[in-house]
Amino acid sequence: MATSALARRGEGTSLSTIDFSGRPDSQTFRSVFSQLPSGVTVITTVAPSGSPRGMTASAVCSLSLDPLLLLVCIDNRSGTLATLLDCGRFAVNILRDRHGEVAEAFTGPGPRFAGLAHSYADGLPVLDDALAWLSCRVHAAHPEGDHTIVVGAVTATGRSHGEPLVWHAGSYRSLAPSALLSHQAISRRRSGSCSK
Repeated sequence: MATSALARRGEGTSLSTIDFSGRPDSQTFRSVFSQLPSGVTVITTVAPSGSPRGMTASAVCSLSLDPLLLLVCIDNRSGTLATLLDCGRFAVNILRDRHGEVAEAFTGPGPRFAGLAHSYADGLPVLDDALAWLSCRVHAAHPEGDHTIVVGAVTATGRSHGEPLVWHAGSYRSLAPSALLSHQAISRRRSGSCSK
């Protein structure tokens, strides 16, 4: 019934039902979640030697306004996770829509900061061209399955202007101008400035 209602409203050309009876398949699970767009960030921290460390992460979100908390989910096999927990502090760099190559650089095995302009803010490496950044101290860490949920207490922030890089369906993307216009139209309708 729900499928028919969606089809009548024209909200999709086709809908398929995925049977999750029994043990869910991890590949299908990943495929389903790939349909949920997310922002792209680079998580940075400092090694005991003083050198910067970092990794790309899209499982990042705000958690609390009072106190200011955010969370990031990191693969337990990540070397950056161990360094971050040892340091006790990290920064979240929100990437711009032109930063697809930067995101890729921080997923590979090579030198991640090579040729990339960065400076230190609140004692942590911050990408100079980041759309925005937040520095944090580790508030808590919760191992769950094959990842660890790291909760950060925000200690400083910075931002500029521009559009974010988006991860969707296995690809880096940018926001479509039509999506922005659609949002503006919705806002006008809510404010009563659009006639029916």
